[in-house]
Amino acid sequence: MEKMDARKRYTQMVLKQSFLKLLKEKPVNRITVKEVCALAQLNRATFYAHYSDCFALMESIENELIDAFEKSLRYVNLFDVTALIEAIYDMVDQNQAACRVLILGNTSATVLMRMIALAKEESIAYWRKELPYTDETELEMMYTHLSNGLMHVVVEGYDKYSKEEMIHFVNRVVKASLLLFQSPQSPLA
Repeated sequence: MEKMDARKRYTQMVLKQSFLKLLKEKPVNRITVKEVCALAQLNRATFYAHYSDCFALMESIENELIDAFEKSLRYVNLFDVTALIEAIYDMVDQNQAACRVLILGNTSATVLMRMIALAKEESIAYWRKELPYTDETELEMMYTHLSNGLMHVVVEGYDKYSKEEMIHFVNRVVKASLLLFQSPQSPLA
């Protein structure tokens, strides 16, 4: 049984690697099962034993990235920006091939949207306590603004800036944003 599990994992890994290579060259809707199989040196029956089509294969890779991100979030206080950026960098470092294709260089990625959605409820719950004068609509807008903006800064800056520069910048933006909403006489009121 264990031998079979190892073989299954290996086959899936080879299919994913082949698919990611093709995805660097063209969009998923232009990749065929035949191409993936040729690159992986596997037959189509083997592919279909694991995935229904290339979209299912891509979803499987995206789900693995989301699981890795979710695991890294479990060990972090979402409001410790340093730890959060470290968790994102660790996830990218451990999943380089998939992240380079599906996240870095693809800032409209569904993976990014799902990552942002994962932290939403806890972030807003925390801010609700820290920012008692801020209404729900503003908390929602602040989360959308900060999470999308900062995630894009991290993604687009991953190969440009050091992790330390990124942490310093993100910390400053988050602290400035929170300060803006801490009193009932917010400058935006």
